[in-house]
Amino acid sequence: MRAFFDSVNTVLTLGLVGFAAWAWPKLPARIPTHFGPDGRADAWTETTLGSWFVLPALALLIVVFVGGFRWVMPRKPDWVNLPDKTKLSTLPAAARAPILEMVSGFLALIQTEILVIFALIQLATFRTAQGLESQGLMILVLLIAILTSPFLLVVFFLRLQGAMKRSRELEREHSATPL
Repeated sequence: MRAFFDSVNTVLTLGLVGFAAWAWPKLPARIPTHFGPDGRADAWTETTLGSWFVLPALALLIVVFVGGFRWVMPRKPDWVNLPDKTKLSTLPAAARAPILEMVSGFLALIQTEILVIFALIQLATFRTAQGLESQGLMILVLLIAILTSPFLLVVFFLRLQGAMKRSRELEREHSATPL
């Protein structure tokens, strides 16, 4: 599952950067910088590289940061902020693997959510700047952010319980195996 989300995240990131590069020469002198709760643009700024490419740049930073953290997690399990993280770092590598794998997959899923939201905002910004309707896109952004976040937290804690159970089983197997 993690590999699937990693692939999706790569496509989303490349798509966001590619779309921003494609749209850049087509932008008017002013672009929206903020949308109200009704989905309509309510603040505008001059079109600059910084104002237009801020979301793709943030997306790239998120991809690098989350990817780096996922790479470091198995080497530094005490960096993972979970309940009883001191116990996590003292577990044998095989016993902590299910928990770290679950956290890594969850981070990939959250990254997908963020990238989808960024892509929709970038598209809505472009459409609004072109004088086209984008209110529906921005309302979709709000719905995604509001409705999926609690659902993802529930999924996280349910999956964490399963990973912790598997970890305890592996720890018992490890302690029962003679050295």
